[in-house]
Amino acid sequence: MAQVLNDASEVPLAAGIVAILALLLALFAAWRERRGTMRVDPDAVGLLDWRGVQMLALLLLAVALLLVAKG
Repeated sequence: MAQVLNDASEVPLAAGIVAILALLLALFAAWRERRGTMRVDPDAVGLLDWRGVQMLALLLLAVALLLVAKG
Protein backbone atom coordinates (compact mmCIF):
# COMPACT_ATOMS: atom_id res chain seq x y z
CA MET A 1 0.00 0.00 0.00
CA ALA A 2 2.80 2.41 0.87
CA GLN A 3 4.55 1.70 -2.45
CA VAL A 4 1.37 2.51 -4.36
CA LEU A 5 1.01 5.83 -2.54
CA ASN A 6 4.68 6.65 -3.11
CA ASP A 7 4.38 5.94 -6.84
CA ALA A 8 1.21 7.99 -7.21
CA SER A 9 1.46 11.67 -7.97
CA GLU A 10 0.32 13.86 -5.11
CA VAL A 11 -1.83 16.18 -7.22
CA PRO A 12 -4.38 13.60 -8.48
CA LEU A 13 -4.60 12.02 -5.03
CA ALA A 14 -5.27 15.36 -3.35
CA ALA A 15 -7.69 16.36 -6.12
CA GLY A 16 -9.53 13.06 -5.67
CA ILE A 17 -9.94 13.72 -1.96
CA VAL A 18 -11.15 17.26 -2.68
CA ALA A 19 -13.58 15.88 -5.28
CA ILE A 20 -15.06 13.42 -2.76
CA LEU A 21 -15.42 16.15 -0.12
CA ALA A 22 -16.97 18.55 -2.64
CA LEU A 23 -19.47 15.89 -3.70
CA LEU A 24 -20.44 15.27 -0.08
CA LEU A 25 -20.82 19.02 0.50
CA ALA A 26 -22.98 19.39 -2.62
CA LEU A 27 -25.23 16.54 -1.51
CA PHE A 28 -25.54 18.00 1.98
CA ALA A 29 -26.36 21.44 0.55
CA ALA A 30 -29.01 19.91 -1.73
CA TRP A 31 -30.58 18.17 1.26
CA ARG A 32 -30.58 21.41 3.29
CA GLU A 33 -32.08 23.36 0.37
CA ARG A 34 -34.82 20.75 0.03
CA ARG A 35 -35.59 21.03 3.76
CA GLY A 36 -35.71 24.82 3.41
CA THR A 37 -38.19 24.76 0.56
CA MET A 38 -40.47 22.28 2.35
CA ARG A 39 -40.68 24.24 5.63
CA VAL A 40 -44.07 25.04 7.07
CA ASP A 41 -43.26 28.60 8.15
CA PRO A 42 -42.13 30.59 5.08
CA ASP A 43 -40.86 33.44 7.30
CA ALA A 44 -38.33 31.18 9.03
CA VAL A 45 -35.44 31.73 6.66
CA GLY A 46 -32.10 30.01 7.04
CA LEU A 47 -28.73 31.56 7.75
CA LEU A 48 -26.98 30.27 4.63
CA ASP A 49 -27.96 30.29 0.98
CA TRP A 50 -27.66 26.55 0.43
CA ARG A 51 -28.22 26.87 -3.31
CA GLY A 52 -25.11 29.04 -3.55
CA VAL A 53 -23.14 26.63 -1.38
CA GLN A 54 -24.22 23.78 -3.63
CA MET A 55 -23.16 25.65 -6.77
CA LEU A 56 -19.73 26.45 -5.33
CA ALA A 57 -19.29 22.83 -4.27
CA LEU A 58 -20.22 21.64 -7.76
CA LEU A 59 -17.74 24.04 -9.36
CA LEU A 60 -15.04 22.81 -6.99
CA LEU A 61 -16.00 19.23 -7.85
CA ALA A 62 -15.67 19.94 -11.58
CA VAL A 63 -12.23 21.52 -11.17
CA ALA A 64 -11.03 18.67 -8.95
CA LEU A 65 -12.27 16.06 -11.43
CA LEU A 66 -10.46 17.86 -14.26
CA LEU A 67 -7.25 17.74 -12.22
CA VAL A 68 -7.75 14.05 -11.53
CA ALA A 69 -8.34 13.34 -15.23
CA LYS A 70 -5.33 15.42 -16.28
CA GLY A 71 -2.91 14.01 -13.73
